[in-house]
Amino acid sequence: MDAPRLGLVGTPGARTAAWEFSPDLRAPGQARALIRTELSSWRLNDPSDVDDIVLMVDELVANAVVHGKGRIRLRLLLDGLLLRGEITDDSPLEPPPAPVAERPFDAEDGRGLFLVAMLAADSGCSSAGSGKTVWFTRRLTGLDGA
Repeated sequence: MDAPRLGLVGTPGARTAAWEFSPDLRAPGQARALIRTELSSWRLNDPSDVDDIVLMVDELVANAVVHGKGRIRLRLLLDGLLLRGEITDDSPLEPPPAPVAERPFDAEDGRGLFLVAMLAADSGCSSAGSGKTVWFTRRLTGLDGA
């Protein structure tokens, strides 16, 4: 799989995982599989949390493939019950604000950022050197054993 796991870093008690992807159409699927495995190893097993996080990662990685530039870096940070996801690419162009109105039912694009805005506790974009990082946070319902 073309997504080497990057080093784990974090504060005491926090968990962090990171991967890097080639900017091709396989990246969203690779990210979905890796995220599900990682969330399970972190004992995050609430299906609604897992499914929503996987969907947000999928949408943002797909956006990075289509609209970004260069390799795509994905990072997850779990601190207590707050999870932060970050998707970084080398394009300095920030995504447009998430649309507030519903898209036509037959629209083929334009729903990803709206979905992220609806599923996340917070989301945004920040400059990252010559590129950008699109991020989201999600307050979790709980962890197994916590």
